[in-house]
Amino acid sequence: MKYLKDKDPWMLAEDIPDIDLFFSRVWMWCFTNLFQRQTGRAYKKVLSIYRGYHQWFYFGENDSFEVGEAVAKKFLKTPKFTKRVNQESMAWYKAMMALGKQIKEASLEGLSNAQLLKLYQEHTRVHIGRYEWGWIPVAGDMFHNNLTNRLKAHLRKLGVLEDDVNPCLVELTSPMNKTPIQIEQEELLKIAELAEKSGKKITAVVKKRLVAHYRKFFWTKYLFLGTQGVYELKYYEAELRRVLSEGSPKKQLSEIKAKDRINHSKRLALIKKLKITEPWKTILDQWGEFMVTKIWRRYGQIYLLYKMEFVLKEIARRFGLTLMQMRFMLPSEVEKLIKTGKAPVDVQTRTRFCVYYTEKGFEKVYTGSVAERLAKQTENRVEHNVSELAGQTGCPGYGKGRVKIVIRAADMRGFEKGDILVSIATDPDIVPAMKKAAAIVTEQGGITSHAAIVSRELGVPCIIGTKIATKVFKDGDMVEVDATKGVVRKI
Repeated sequence: MKYLKDKDPWMLAEDIPDIDLFFSRVWMWCFTNLFQRQTGRAYKKVLSIYRGYHQWFYFGENDSFEVGEAVAKKFLKTPKFTKRVNQESMAWYKAMMALGKQIKEASLEGLSNAQLLKLYQEHTRVHIGRYEWGWIPVAGDMFHNNLTNRLKAHLRKLGVLEDDVNPCLVELTSPMNKTPIQIEQEELLKIAELAEKSGKKITAVVKKRLVAHYRKFFWTKYLFLGTQGVYELKYYEAELRRVLSEGSPKKQLSEIKAKDRINHSKRLALIKKLKITEPWKTILDQWGEFMVTKIWRRYGQIYLLYKMEFVLKEIARRFGLTLMQMRFMLPSEVEKLIKTGKAPVDVQTRTRFCVYYTEKGFEKVYTGSVAERLAKQTENRVEHNVSELAGQTGCPGYGKGRVKIVIRAADMRGFEKGDILVSIATDPDIVPAMKKAAAIVTEQGGITSHAAIVSRELGVPCIIGTKIATKVFKDGDMVEVDATKGVVRKI
């Protein structure tokens, strides 16, 4: 435990409701043990607190800055590396989908213990690969804006006025390819177009297409634990009716395509106008694609986690454990369980409260008084009596309205068109609320975050990386969001 007591203060990296040790251990261990293989610099230490299924995980503040610097410098020195990151990210997305499709939930009871262990270990392998590559853009920008600050400084050097820097950067990092969110939306519009030709009736042909669409995307609501369940067919039936009520599906598709063409043309024209050269051009091109590959990776991740729940349940059933107990065991402990039948003696205690710590070559789960002492190291005060917060521009624009805190899908109840969506970080399960929002404000995220990506697709003003928005604002507060300047304030 070389770094636990160093003088580098803990910095909250993410606050995540509805998550477990089974999944999050994968990336925390990767950060300290494997991340240097591609970036040249691993995180020295990671600490994570779990209170039930709520996680807070921490990096050393200076350490995370230095990792961000290493990534940003590597991008600038070797711009082709950014292309490799996107290529590898898509490869690991495909690996996650392929493994998920191998898991046949109905036949798991017929597998041997060794076969179940192999599935568990393969999940660990592909998810580590996903983070070894997919976390690189996040590490380079999410916590200290290492790359964003360099890009902004370069734009200023090119003569871009300060008020135009944020909108300019958003335009230059706009992706040229479609995300799976866009693809899903356009597929639904095509089904609606078919229904419109039938007098807006759900014919047998329309129903067949809609069922295929449902089977393709129903698991996207699952997220990390599936606490919100998955989408049912009736959800897509309601979505189809909504799309039909909003006008001609053919016209909506045409408008989407026209908007994409205009955005692409504006981006290319701006690159030409500013005379952006290498390495900046490649970095800006690939930075936009980071947004696309990030959403693909998240889709693959959700699908695999959905399938792995069946594996965890089967292992738990065989050894007399609960699903939650299985979710709080390390891979080495699962291997020991399957080979000897022995689970960690404190596994039930972990489900209520525990602390996970890792650095290179070491990981351990702590409970009881030791866990309490470790958790106390991370405590810091949040000043709630503030009326204005600043963050990064996710999508420029202005919005004013009533705050609604939305962390998970269940929080969307009562969300009305024109509300200001305030969240820790957005995910696919709250996109319906994002579509209604007058503006979006998040605590976490860099310019490749889910909130930044989706807000641009929707054209909704968005501020990311405010760090404490859900602690400062509460439901019903009236706020104005100047996303172009990156400022949100109570009014």
